[in-house]
Amino acid sequence: WLQADCRMWIEKRTFAVKSVEDREYVFNESYYALKRLGKNEYMDMFVKEFGGSADSIMFISDYLDDFDNLETDILYPLLQLTGSNYEVIHDTLTKSVATNPGLGKNAMLVLQNVNMRCFQADWTAWSDLFYKISELPEITMPDMRIISKLQNMAWRQLAKSDD
Repeated sequence: WLQADCRMWIEKRTFAVKSVEDREYVFNESYYALKRLGKNEYMDMFVKEFGGSADSIMFISDYLDDFDNLETDILYPLLQLTGSNYEVIHDTLTKSVATNPGLGKNAMLVLQNVNMRCFQADWTAWSDLFYKISELPEITMPDMRIISKLQNMAWRQLAKSDD
């Protein structure tokens, strides 16, 4: 009964969101349930309700302001929330690369989990980001291998879309 009550409580809160503060509160509660209880359904409900909307993009941008210091687990639902708007992800990664000597764990996780279609949206911008990553003073060889692999996958994806 406790889990059913928790689900109903979060569901009510999710559908009653009227402000940015409400949305952040419900997101944090859903994330807590995901992290502590292993219940994906609350975060899935949140993503289904708010994913890809213009309000979500602003919410995600605000949430990602402290990108390099966020817990890695929270990035998965944030990636889901972006929907097909990859600009916020690109901007976040560009900021992270510009302010760090190496590629951080959060940047690497996002790069490894971002949908390849994002590269099609603006290949020039992503190509420029990959170049900046390769020029980082503390880039490691394993990081470079992953970036090279991503570039190759993106090129193949672009070639397929041109056919």
